[in-house]
Amino acid sequence: MPKSRSTRRPYIDWLRGVAVLCMIEWHSIDAWSVTSGRDSAAFDVVGFIGGWAAPLFLFLAGVSLPLAGEARMARGLERRAAARTLERRGWQIFVLAHVFRFQSFLLNPGAAWNAILKPDILNVLGLGLVATAWCWGRDETFRGRLRWLIVPAITIVVVITPWAQVWTWPSLLYPRFEAYIRPVGNYGVFSLFPAVAYVFAGAAVGQWIGANGPDTARFHARLAAAGLAVLAVGGLARIVEPYGGGAVAAGVEAFGWRIGMMTLALSASWLLVHRRPADRWSPLVIFGRTSLFVYWVHVELAYGIFSYPLHHALPLPWAVAAFALLTGAMLAVAVVWMRVRLAPGQPVVPAHMAAAAG
Repeated sequence: MPKSRSTRRPYIDWLRGVAVLCMIEWHSIDAWSVTSGRDSAAFDVVGFIGGWAAPLFLFLAGVSLPLAGEARMARGLERRAAARTLERRGWQIFVLAHVFRFQSFLLNPGAAWNAILKPDILNVLGLGLVATAWCWGRDETFRGRLRWLIVPAITIVVVITPWAQVWTWPSLLYPRFEAYIRPVGNYGVFSLFPAVAYVFAGAAVGQWIGANGPDTARFHARLAAAGLAVLAVGGLARIVEPYGGGAVAAGVEAFGWRIGMMTLALSASWLLVHRRPADRWSPLVIFGRTSLFVYWVHVELAYGIFSYPLHHALPLPWAVAAFALLTGAMLAVAVVWMRVRLAPGQPVVPAHMAAAAG
């Protein structure tokens, strides 16, 4: 059985904590700020920051997947057996997405029953993990696994997503199910295409990180260079788009821009935190480790009946202040949640993601 070469990497959780902040920022300000004045530059900044939450969650879930798989193999599982455990985790998240929607239905008297079927970030994340884990387990070689991860990502962005907008057969489905394939009014929040491509791309990066062994400045310089190269591809697509590139070029531009920036952010987060002791208390690491719990609680606090008097009632500066208060409250609750979940002496950061010395 191959020996695990992965080391502890808290910078991944640190960056996921940044995604949590973006998520709380958008949900709280979107739910509580007045609807007038949303065409202002200030609200554009709010939307830009909040818009990074979903792609970061999907990308970082992909990054963590090969690292978690290799950790399972180090404990004695064969690769395909390890992949199956990761697939099961994806299905668990997919089920939890519907449990969350059912909870929201019960707590909001005006909610429609079919909102339980509404595809949101957890639905897409769960199915994306299932597909990515299955592909990750198909090949024993490093290059083979990269092909199994990169080719689906490119196919989703270049082929499936543009065609999904013009297919006629999805219109035969119930609108909530059609919304898994392409945007359909307010029947879904996220579609599988191109969202799952971020999971595949993240897994390719995670595969590279895991194969590298301990993180070094030299490796992260190469990773940052790769991020810049992907950014360049997105920039080239933007140049091509007005000359007949159409939906394909637009999709490549958006995907290249986000993947490039998130890859750069991954190396930047390593640069910021790699010298910190693994057991040093960090609010962002706490948020990164409890992201699902924080998502579950804060969405209901932002949009649910518990904050009903605040809905669309606050001017933007007051909504920003309320976001800060909610963030502090969620951090306190997340700390308690972690203390309840962790056994005595169990590290905050899992063994396969803690920082390498030096």
